Amino acid sequence: MRGYLAMTRAEARLFRREPFSIVFVLAFPLMMMVLLAAVFGNKQADARKIQNGMLIWRGVTPSNYYTAASVAVIVAALGLMTLPITLAGYRERGILRRFHASSVPAPTLAGAQLTLALVTFAGGTLVMAIVARLAYDAMLPKDVLGVVVALLAGTAAFGAIGLLFATVIRTSRSAQGIGLLLFFALWLISGTAPPRAVLPTGLRDIGGLLPLSHLVTAIQDPWFGRGWSATDLAVLVAYAIATGLPALWHFRWD
Repeated sequence: MRGYLAMTRAEARLFRREPFSIVFVLAFPLMMMVLLAAVFGNKQADARKIQNGMLIWRGVTPSNYYTAASVAVIVAALGLMTLPITLAGYRERGILRRFHASSVPAPTLAGAQLTLALVTFAGGTLVMAIVARLAYDAMLPKDVLGVVVALLAGTAAFGAIGLLFATVIRTSRSAQGIGLLLFFALWLISGTAPPRAVLPTGLRDIGGLLPLSHLVTAIQDPWFGRGWSATDLAVLVAYAIATGLPALWHFRWD
């Protein structure tokens, strides 16, 4: 436990010194939320619009929709970019080899990264909710516990995905390029940019299989007071197990 706490404190200090992580994890989702909410407006009539048999904004105003959806973007950014880039960079510089020589287990390193992610999510969610409330009078989470559970499930899923990427990607440059490509692909078709209801059928179906789509719904349902989405939470847990176990088993220190 002492080693885990020391590792977590060290990772937190390093995270604050990395401008790329700060911009993408916190500034980008906030900027997109403000921009998209301003573009699509805050009219109550929009909540009833239907396309392709789906409520475009899931029965709420666009500003409320994007406030909750943008929280999921923070989770995806940490899992697809920050975590793989950090661990790949550690491997390049020989830091992971020194950790291994010091008998630091892979779960301790992963646990420190995920703890930092949870703290970042909490801060990012709070900022997102306050800004949206002040700018657009957006609703605050009606079920805080449900949102927290969704964030925990999302952290496990995207943390495991990020750890798997870090296991197979050798350099931080490659991790940054692949992570950016995957992040924007998921962002565009998972309901965090255009709503999934307006996408072509093929993209809508593909987006519905992706973890970010399930995380968006898992966060939005309790945020809007609709209870917990057991199906989406189960899918996120399945992603965490399916990617986390092989990532820990095959994790490379050099």
